[in-house]
Amino acid sequence: MFAALISALLALSLPAVVYAEGFGVYEWSAAGTGMGDNYMFAEEDPAVLAYNPAAITKLNGSYLSFGSSWINPATSVEFINGPLNFARPDDYHNEYSPAFAPYLYYARKVGNNGWFGLAVFPRFGNQIEYDDAWAGRYDTIFTAMQGFTVQPTYAFKIGSRLSAAVGLDINRVNLRMRKMTPVSYGALGYLGDLESDVEGHSMNVGWVASLMYDFSPKTSFAVTYRSRVKQKMDADADFEGTLAGFGSYRLDTQAHGTVTLPDSISFGIGHKFNERTRVEIDAIWTNWATYNELNLTFDDKLLGIIGGTNAVKDWHPAWRVGIGLEHKLSKKWSLLCGYVFDESPVPDERMDFTVPTGDRHRGSIGFKYRPADNCEIAFSYTAIWAGDRDVSSHIGGADFSKAYIYDGLTQVVSLGCTLKLK
Repeated sequence: MFAALISALLALSLPAVVYAEGFGVYEWSAAGTGMGDNYMFAEEDPAVLAYNPAAITKLNGSYLSFGSSWINPATSVEFINGPLNFARPDDYHNEYSPAFAPYLYYARKVGNNGWFGLAVFPRFGNQIEYDDAWAGRYDTIFTAMQGFTVQPTYAFKIGSRLSAAVGLDINRVNLRMRKMTPVSYGALGYLGDLESDVEGHSMNVGWVASLMYDFSPKTSFAVTYRSRVKQKMDADADFEGTLAGFGSYRLDTQAHGTVTLPDSISFGIGHKFNERTRVEIDAIWTNWATYNELNLTFDDKLLGIIGGTNAVKDWHPAWRVGIGLEHKLSKKWSLLCGYVFDESPVPDERMDFTVPTGDRHRGSIGFKYRPADNCEIAFSYTAIWAGDRDVSSHIGGADFSKAYIYDGLTQVVSLGCTLKLK
């Protein structure tokens, strides 16, 4: 039954939206999102498998948690247009393109000193969509990346204060990219545009490890490391359009590329002031320097001269720092809130419309409701404000001489349920 639940979760899930540093995703539970995803020391919640797997050693019994986040990004772009965008509007807004980020966790104690957990959650995601004829169509029209992790985990205690956990990161990535490609041919010059549509998937395995140390029953420290995962993707690539001198043109071929998803290390410290109130401060360093380029090679050449694309990224490592608070209002209700600062890993000279945000500030609020002793329902709302960014043309200014991204706002609504099975 549990395997069927996982299959249904993956089948029904839509690509997660870009709303964190780079294309990282941290909406791993409704309760965690309510605390700004500062959730390494959650109590009686198997969702800690995503944040700090060693924390499942504090669970006594079997637990199941599931839910989803609804995410909708909004950005605006102002252009100073070039020759290929002559007479086109200068201002654009991205299309309404919401997505869902579901999750599922199970954890239980096994034996005297062992705990097993299984997690399914999104770690990477990116989705943005614009009108087909917009001025940035040579950069992207539609980009969707879905990166899901299936994580089996084993945890154990080392003495009375130290806990450890190790697990596999079975990572699957689905990718689709649509954009327009301007075509030139020798002395004939610019012939027109072809719409390119690339769609594929890949799967590989990484690993995760974490340690947690309890200084006292009220104060704990944890560190979690997630390895990088190298994804080699084979994709279908279609080109279609009308070119001067060639008429209607179509090419269906295969594309091949390699991307290394970054490793990361998380630090957290949690403190309980009393039985009703706890706080934690978390920081995540993500090695986005692994995303230095996005290159594709095609089995068949476009018009016999173009056999691939090369896109230099040169991203740099980035920090994510936040604070979260949980306060029990009563036996039935708890209040959650959190704040996070997200540093953008994209250098100014490599900024594009695929990941159209700068540094981000994130505010969250949520609640937990316990209708019974073995059931807890969590719901939360998050707003993410992104810094403004300038974008330079990647095709020599033929499409635009300058673009300005502004008014970036992503809204997230999360709902989840945690059950104590026994």
